[in-house]
Amino acid sequence: MIVSGLCATASAATYYIDRAAGSDQNAGTSPAAAWQSLARAGQAAFQPGDFILLARGQVWNERLIVTSSGMPGSPVTYGAYATGSAPVIDGTGVTIPVHEGLVNSDAQTSFVLRDLDIRHSAADAIVPYLADGLEIRNCAVHDNQFNGILAFNGNNIVIDHSDFYHNSLSLGASYAGIAIDGDLPPQSNVVISNNSIHDNVGGEGWNGANGIYLGHTGSKIPTISSVLITGNEIFHNGNPSQDQAGRGISGSFNGSVTVVKNHIYRNASAGVYLGDVNLTLSIVIANNIFWNNALRQLGGITNGSGLAEGNLLSVDDPAITGMGAEVGGNGPWTIRHNVFTFSTATDDQYRGFIRINDAVQDGLLVSNFNTFYSAGPNRFKRSDGVFLSFAQWQSFGLDASSANPH
Repeated sequence: MIVSGLCATASAATYYIDRAAGSDQNAGTSPAAAWQSLARAGQAAFQPGDFILLARGQVWNERLIVTSSGMPGSPVTYGAYATGSAPVIDGTGVTIPVHEGLVNSDAQTSFVLRDLDIRHSAADAIVPYLADGLEIRNCAVHDNQFNGILAFNGNNIVIDHSDFYHNSLSLGASYAGIAIDGDLPPQSNVVISNNSIHDNVGGEGWNGANGIYLGHTGSKIPTISSVLITGNEIFHNGNPSQDQAGRGISGSFNGSVTVVKNHIYRNASAGVYLGDVNLTLSIVIANNIFWNNALRQLGGITNGSGLAEGNLLSVDDPAITGMGAEVGGNGPWTIRHNVFTFSTATDDQYRGFIRINDAVQDGLLVSNFNTFYSAGPNRFKRSDGVFLSFAQWQSFGLDASSANPH
């Protein structure tokens, strides 16, 4: 038996579920006495450190309801055993109650989902509500109508080494591969790392799907602090036929977020665009590679602070706007030590290296030690929207020590 890298403590129990050979009348405590259904697992009371393992190579056409909590350092773990492809939880034809998911939890804490394939939900794939200490590792979450995961009012969440793709198939609203939201403060400590987040489809205009979306729009803007997004590959999110329909990473919330060492490319709108008017958000965007995101590579609006540092922003597609950085809000932005390279010319009047949206930001922006390569034209804009050459841009005290090779 192979237990996918899971090692139980001496006091933990392990339960097995085998769709083909199990029976819900069994004890569930060995592969030979496995349960058959996920519903049977939902009836059990598990203890911290317990493992609930699904047989590889099999498909369950039903919901998985997480019913028990673990403890910090001793979670309840849902995983896989035996050999073959990942066990599949398939929502085809399964009724999903409003505001719930194909995999669902309600106020459970310290639990792990790993090595699972979760697909074909008529709503969201995974909905953890009030989860504290949730880990999702090595899962494939795909072909779901709404969000791949909607974590609501959660804390201490880790989403790692998983694949979120072909979600947001319902085109009437904006969904995401990964959505973090809520209305009960505080929410904090979210790590999204080493995932592949791609081809989340989306509808038209602002209903386009995002790879990752933090917070929401409306009257209840959440506070989400200490969000780390690192080591991910985020691409092809949104409707590719429109330049407003889908961002790699987006969000409207108060709090703090660090986006570092990701590869973000060919999203239908921005690569990263965070914040909104009157929101206080601390934004760090550092050491990422951006390539051919259709509208802009990075930016945001905040009354807190923004830093874009050490990024490579590359555009070689003349058919897209593909601007570099666009910033705004009443809080200071710093743009430094980045490389902007526009290797093809374009007739798109909106393409430019840096664009400032708000008049107050004209006097706040600190931009320096950058390198701007362009096949032409060289464009910068302050809040009045007038095109500026590099020399004109420098005349406002910006990028005095930057370079603009031809």
